[in-house]
Amino acid sequence: MTAIKLENVCYAYEADGDKAAVNAVDGVSLEIEEGAFVAVVGHNGSGKSTLARLLNGLLLPDKGSVTVFGTDTRDEKNIYNVRSSVGMVFQNPDNQMVASVVEDDIAFGPENLGLQREEIIRRVDWALEQVGMSEYRKSTPFRMSGGQKQRLAIAGVLAIRPKVLVLDESTAMLDPKGRREVMDVIHALNKREKMSVIHITHYMEEVLEADRVIVMDGGRIALDDAPHAVFARGAELKKFRLAPPAVTLIADALAECGADIPRSVTTEEELEEAICRSLSKD
Repeated sequence: MTAIKLENVCYAYEADGDKAAVNAVDGVSLEIEEGAFVAVVGHNGSGKSTLARLLNGLLLPDKGSVTVFGTDTRDEKNIYNVRSSVGMVFQNPDNQMVASVVEDDIAFGPENLGLQREEIIRRVDWALEQVGMSEYRKSTPFRMSGGQKQRLAIAGVLAIRPKVLVLDESTAMLDPKGRREVMDVIHALNKREKMSVIHITHYMEEVLEADRVIVMDGGRIALDDAPHAVFARGAELKKFRLAPPAVTLIADALAECGADIPRSVTTEEELEEAICRSLSKD
C-alpha cells in the first residue's frame, strides 16, 4: 500500500529582497510504500528539508499534490489525521521537549489527542520501551546526552502512534555513538513495527541499510535507487557534491584489486569479516 504520494509537487519560499523566488522543491513526483525505509540525501539547499515538511502538511505545495494514505494534505478538515499519521523528528531535540520530566514530555502528544489516562500511560510505556529508555521515565531530559535526548524526541512522536516516521537531519548534532543509538532505534522500528521511515541525512554511512536512496539536487530528484546502485555512480555523486561512504569505497577498491569482497557490505564489522574470509582463502 502507498503511504505517501507526491505528484508534480512544487514549493517556493517568498522572494527575499531583490532575489526572485526559486522553487525549493521543483516538480517532484514519488511514491513511498508502507513499511519502506527511504533515505533522502543532498547537499545544503538541495530541497530535502523542504521535502520533509511537505510530507505531513507543515508546508503545503504551491503546485501538485501530496497525499498521505489517500488524504490530500491541503484538505484542512483532515490535516489532523495527516499529522497523526506522519510523525516528524527534527535536528535539535531540545526544540521538541515541553516538560521537565521524561514521562510528562512523552505524554504531551497523547494528551493533546484527548485520550483517556489509561491509554496515555500505555502509550508512554510503549514508546519508552521502543527507544530503550524506560528506566529514565522519571528523569530530567535536559541533563541527558544528545543521543538520549533524540531517542526521547522519537519516543514523543511514537506516542501518537504514527504510521510514518520522518527524520529531518535528526542525527546531525550527535556524536558517532549518539548517531548509532538513534539509527539502531530507527531500524528496529522499521523492522519490528513495520513503520515507514523517511530519513533525511547528510551522513552517507546512514543510508547503506535503507531500501532506497533518493538524491536531491536543485529541488529535484536526481537519483532514486537502491543504496549500492546509487553509490556505484561515483562520477554523478561527485557532481551533486556527495561521496560514497568510506566502507563502500574500501570494499570497492579491494574488490577491484582482486580480493573476494562483496560490494554489499554495509558496516565496518561486515567489511572486517569479509576481509578475514578473503585472507583465509588465500
